[in-house]
Amino acid sequence: MKIDKLHLQNYGKFHDKDITLTPGVNIILGGNEAGKTTAKDFIIDMLYGIDKARGVGARFDHYEKRRPINGVAYSGSMEFSTENGEYILERNFSKSEKRTTLRNADTGREVTLKRDHDILGTVLETDKSTYLNTLCIGQLETTTDKSIADKLNHYIVNMASSKAGDIDSINAITELKKKRREFVDKEAEEKIAEITAKLQLDRDYDAELEAVRAEYRELDASLNKKGEDKIQFTPIKNAATQEEEERQKRIREEEERQREEREPLSKREKDIRMLNGMGPKSILDNLFVIFLFALIIVAAFVGVAYVVPVSSPKVKMGIMGFGVALSLLMTIQIFARRSALYKLLDELEIERGFEEARSDVQSSISDSRRGEMVDRLAELKVKQEMLLKERGEQELYMNQITELKSKSNANVTELEAIDLAIRTIQELSEEIYDSFGGVLNTQVSEIVSQITKGKYTEVRIDDQLRVMVKSGSSFISMDYLSMGTVEQIYLALRLSIANVLVNEDLPIIIDDIFVTYDEERLRDTLSCIGEYLNRQIIIFTTNSKIQDIFNSLGVPNYSINL
Repeated sequence: MKIDKLHLQNYGKFHDKDITLTPGVNIILGGNEAGKTTAKDFIIDMLYGIDKARGVGARFDHYEKRRPINGVAYSGSMEFSTENGEYILERNFSKSEKRTTLRNADTGREVTLKRDHDILGTVLETDKSTYLNTLCIGQLETTTDKSIADKLNHYIVNMASSKAGDIDSINAITELKKKRREFVDKEAEEKIAEITAKLQLDRDYDAELEAVRAEYRELDASLNKKGEDKIQFTPIKNAATQEEEERQKRIREEEERQREEREPLSKREKDIRMLNGMGPKSILDNLFVIFLFALIIVAAFVGVAYVVPVSSPKVKMGIMGFGVALSLLMTIQIFARRSALYKLLDELEIERGFEEARSDVQSSISDSRRGEMVDRLAELKVKQEMLLKERGEQELYMNQITELKSKSNANVTELEAIDLAIRTIQELSEEIYDSFGGVLNTQVSEIVSQITKGKYTEVRIDDQLRVMVKSGSSFISMDYLSMGTVEQIYLALRLSIANVLVNEDLPIIIDDIFVTYDEERLRDTLSCIGEYLNRQIIIFTTNSKIQDIFNSLGVPNYSINL
């Protein structure tokens, strides 16, 4: 595309202003406030139109900024040519009378636009954002080197991922992620996280319950066995059983008698046997009987003394005295025997007491163990109930999580579609970068090497999309370069991207970017620009030396004063 003539009917400060251009280098000179940037904006607005903003921002948007000062019709026209012919483009920018007309310059016939108020797709293929970020180079913002480097880096990411400046892959992914959050139920996710924290996934409740139940069964069986051992029921004996017991008793007695014949019993054993045979109403326990027996003996001897036919009173007294002495001696012996037997009885009682005490202790120990077992059974029962309750709670938590996830999954289709879109953009970004990244690096390196006279021969845009410049044997960040060098790399990068992405021969528009350049740097840069004569070049500047430099370089140029 070559622009032949601009007619600013009513645009900004201009009224009925004509600017004629040539196919080569056009230098539009003007001092400050002469309207250079306004004229540059007119070219862009003629190509792409003006969209009026809405809301509060509308008071300060581009539409208001370029509204005619005299308040008359907001319009203009442009004559241009492409490989398909020559055209006249007319626009009325006023939002109330917005109109776009494209005519064939040779026939005067109106060309039907594929889009309303837009020549894109009809005689123009490059979108506005791509053009503004490549061939249309405005004044650099008064920012630091780091800000410029960040801006470049951000732009390259978009270009590498979409090959179109109006498709911002970074912001697209950001917007998709925002959209994704709209389909995510945060409340449900927070509730799921809260319930999940209560889950005890490391516990096997079924195994714990089985262990408790096994211990309970074992203790319960042991406790019942001990109860059976302790409670002894005397069986009802029939006649055959009694006869057998008597027969066994006779055998035991016979064996005892034979043992006695072989081994005579000791006096103590004989006394114990005698006591066992005497029974509860032994004669030794009846003092009246003992004294009565003694009196009978005395009476017998008194009777004998009277009956014996002896006249001597001494003999009679001797007989009665003997009877009394015998009775007394027998009584003493009986009492001595009685005392010895009672002593033996006491000893036997003591021994029996020890046996009973031992039996009681054993019984006490058994009862204590039984109590422990009963307590443990109660504990196991409580533990089982607790485990059942906890397992029920865990199952309830799992059901709640399943229910919440089921509700959240209502938007699964939307979420999957958004995730797929994000992945696709990211994958395409990598693929496209691989496809043209090498070409871009080569072209940027060639331009930078030329305009810096070989000081920086290589520029790399790595897989992380960072711009690096080779200095010596290593690559360094643009942060370490001077402002002038960064501006040169910025220009080279734009031109290189344009060579890769812009297939149309759209004009290169440069709006006063050489303010900070010294004469040597300016000459090197213009020399590089002069090689792009396959495109129309329009330079808006205050520096009249630019024409002299182009002339010294042998580059044909045309100068216009605003």
